Amino acid sequence: MKVFLFGMIAEKAGAASLEATATSTAALKRQLETRIPDLDKLSYALAVDRVIVNDDRALNGTEEIALLPPFAGG
Repeated sequence: MKVFLFGMIAEKAGAASLEATATSTAALKRQLETRIPDLDKLSYALAVDRVIVNDDRALNGTEEIALLPPFAGG
């Protein structure tokens, strides 16, 4: 599945997206935290099909995934 990265997360990864394979959002987060330097130290949201997911959720590999850093603004 394609994982889209934004802001400081994309900067740390050196890419705007990554390919990943995972059966759940928890497994995906663990995988990405090993691949992206210091991701485990950042506050970020994980969105599945444009909806922010806070709990573990099963994935089938066809979802649109995005990692979103905290946003500031007005």
